[in-house]
Amino acid sequence: MASSSSTRPPPTKVSRSASCLCGAVAITITGVDKGAVLCHCSNCQKSSGSSFAHNYRFLDADLTFDKGEDAVTRYEDGNTTNGNVLARHFCKVCGSNVYLQPCTPPRMFILHTGGMQDKTQPARELFTQNKHPWVGDVTPIKAKV
Repeated sequence: MASSSSTRPPPTKVSRSASCLCGAVAITITGVDKGAVLCHCSNCQKSSGSSFAHNYRFLDADLTFDKGEDAVTRYEDGNTTNGNVLARHFCKVCGSNVYLQPCTPPRMFILHTGGMQDKTQPARELFTQNKHPWVGDVTPIKAKV
């Protein structure tokens, strides 16, 4: 009797595209889907100007600039919880956060979902010890823009 293999097939790579607020930067990231998360770390709160950042994570990933590579600048954030430096990339024109990348392996990219064409519901929350207790407990209103 032949034995069956218990090895898993290689993970499927996915692509997601995003752009900044002014449209000067457009990127595509292709990598292994690690899903969307809400990050409540104090650095994401400060960087996003909000209570959390909604991020989409890719492992073994590659980034392609569809346009505007010269419009991107980077801030190396060394004040992280684990001490690893995280490069935060944003548009020089409008200031939109575009993506993050750890400065040490593995090849990982973190895409801010606000700029994504396809929004993805988060499956997890990170750094919940920093989560504001009122997040999720407010009454929604219909905003007029």
